[in-house]
Amino acid sequence: MKFWGNSDRGMVRSENQDTYRMASLPQGAELLLVCDGMGGAQGGKVASTIACRAFEEEARRLLQKEEGEAPSFSDVITASAQAANRAVYESARQDAHLMGMGTTLVCLLTDGKQGAVGNIGDSRAYLIDGEGLHQVTNDHSLVAEMVRRGELSAMEARHHPNKNVITRALGVEQSVSCDVFPLTPEEGQFVLLCSDGLTNEVSEPEIYYEVFQSQAPEKACDTLIDIAKDRGGRDNITVLLASF
Repeated sequence: MKFWGNSDRGMVRSENQDTYRMASLPQGAELLLVCDGMGGAQGGKVASTIACRAFEEEARRLLQKEEGEAPSFSDVITASAQAANRAVYESARQDAHLMGMGTTLVCLLTDGKQGAVGNIGDSRAYLIDGEGLHQVTNDHSLVAEMVRRGELSAMEARHHPNKNVITRALGVEQSVSCDVFPLTPEEGQFVLLCSDGLTNEVSEPEIYYEVFQSQAPEKACDTLIDIAKDRGGRDNITVLLASF
């Protein structure tokens, strides 16, 4: 496996409120994690930082247990997302200036033979191979719900004024549901994780080209961020890529 990643403030925001992790964990597991924070008075950066740290710490703790059968990657993601949610929620309760802060979360946990993807919010995971690009995750957003109900087309959703209104976030309530998708990676496949700062500016065919067709995956994260910035970079942009 090979991994690449980068994050950028973009061209408009005064602060990068995205945080990411690329970490080796016990049991031969590798963690890729993107959190896109939200909240005023720098609350978004606080939320995404706390969430990444708490998620990684809980995943590491669960995977290094010496007694009993090791938990599945899906179970580790579920438990770690809850630990991250509690950490952000409790931090917000202790500081009035941070009330309402939260973050999206998308992650990949894998040992190269098996794995799982988890998400809360509208950051995304894509599976990319010779057959094309497939969005693994489901956006938890107002327009995504409208598309699923047949009220909007995918093209209309892309430019809808409420595109960035999310319906599920980590840290804003005492508990939150994390979608988990088991994954069995195959040789030659890629998994890309990104915040919506990328997908707001760059199309899926362009993502597919830079990751797979250009035959330069090691440059894809930086190139995709540059494309998003050239088109206005209206939000923070984070891209992580795993190659199998």
